Amino acid sequence: MTIPLRMLYISVIQVILTAVITYYLVTNQYRELSENNVQTLETFLISQKEQELKNYTAIALSSVEHMHGLNSESNQQVVEEMFKNMLYNDEDGYFFIYDDQAVAIVHPKQPDRVGKSWWDLEDDNGDKTIQILLQRAHEGGGFYRYNWLKPSENDKELKLSYSVYSDKWKWMLGTGVYLDDVYEQLGHLQKEINNHLNNTKQIILIVALSSIFFIFLFGFAVNLNHKKRAEEKISQLGQRVIDVQEEENRHIARELHDGIIQILVSIKYSLEATSMFISKNKQEKPAPLIQAEESLKVAIQEVRRISHHMHPQILDELGLSDAIESIASDFSKRTNVKVKVIKPVLRKLLPDFINTTLFRVVQESLTNIQKHANARNILIEISINNTWLTMMIKDDGIGFDVEETNNNNGIGLRNLVERVEHHLGTLDVESSDVGTVLTVKIPTASFVNHFNDANIKAK
Repeated sequence: MTIPLRMLYISVIQVILTAVITYYLVTNQYRELSENNVQTLETFLISQKEQELKNYTAIALSSVEHMHGLNSESNQQVVEEMFKNMLYNDEDGYFFIYDDQAVAIVHPKQPDRVGKSWWDLEDDNGDKTIQILLQRAHEGGGFYRYNWLKPSENDKELKLSYSVYSDKWKWMLGTGVYLDDVYEQLGHLQKEINNHLNNTKQIILIVALSSIFFIFLFGFAVNLNHKKRAEEKISQLGQRVIDVQEEENRHIARELHDGIIQILVSIKYSLEATSMFISKNKQEKPAPLIQAEESLKVAIQEVRRISHHMHPQILDELGLSDAIESIASDFSKRTNVKVKVIKPVLRKLLPDFINTTLFRVVQESLTNIQKHANARNILIEISINNTWLTMMIKDDGIGFDVEETNNNNGIGLRNLVERVEHHLGTLDVESSDVGTVLTVKIPTASFVNHFNDANIKAK
């Protein structure tokens, strides 16, 4: 694993850990704070309801206080009627009266309870409702929550009741409010809190994912940059190897031409002088001498061919066009294959590295055609415009399987592709049983400023 990739993974892990810790702390703190707020609001609302019930009860008792001195059965009935008509909160608020035996004296919303004892009445939890209200009343007044039928909805709801005991009337007087609106309000608040909490979760998740995305994007850009630089270095190294090879080939070719060939030519002159001496003496030229002259002639031609193959001097002296014509002519003489060259005048128009690349493509292609194609005709066409330098080599041979050659690591073809790609160009091969077409395209932008740059550096 490379260092940039390792740093990328470390950064992503840090973002994930930070997001998890932030999520845990924020949500826990927010949840705890919201629960405290809800509990505080609930306590506040219930306390308001309790104070409201105390106020209603005090008002109700004060309204009948003057009736106590007239303690008669008719006055008691008047008081009962007064309590029956004391309604509030859209008639869901009313007063109820029970005696010490839990007999209902007043119940405006459920008159069928009046006159009956409800000592054993139980709520949904199994608690004795009326007994508890009587107990709280005898303790000086108190509150009790239980489920009871809500008149406006005809359904049971949680009710908070307040009961007091009147020693004057020997009654337990009570009233209550239903808490459904309180818990509905608390439910809305809790829903809003949950929505805020969910929004916070989403924000944390979005921030974390965005951070990871930008980290990956940055890492990808850095990795791409490293990869591009590495590819450039590899390409430069590959070109440097090619340049060294070409320079070495140029040196060896020069040594062959200026050294060994000169020695062989000198030996040839010596043998020719010997032949002339023998002829003057009217002697027959011996067979070994004849054989030596022939062998020496073949050796000189072979050394010249090797020298020309390694680096043709004509490429340096006259340019690409003449060099291609020369190699094509030699190929035709050697193989009896017709080679036609269509070319512009490219003597000094192209830099040496482009000339060398195109010449090597022609050289390698002709070698492959000679070995495998069985061709009778070859066309080499070079063209150049403002955008592309194009070279096409076409033969009418038997063709070959391009994909199989690539899969079998065709070294010659791969070397040509690498040479061309170094100049930002492409090398395409199409082959069938009617022939092969090899096309090289190099953008002129890769070499058009070569001579200007060279002049600037020279200055």
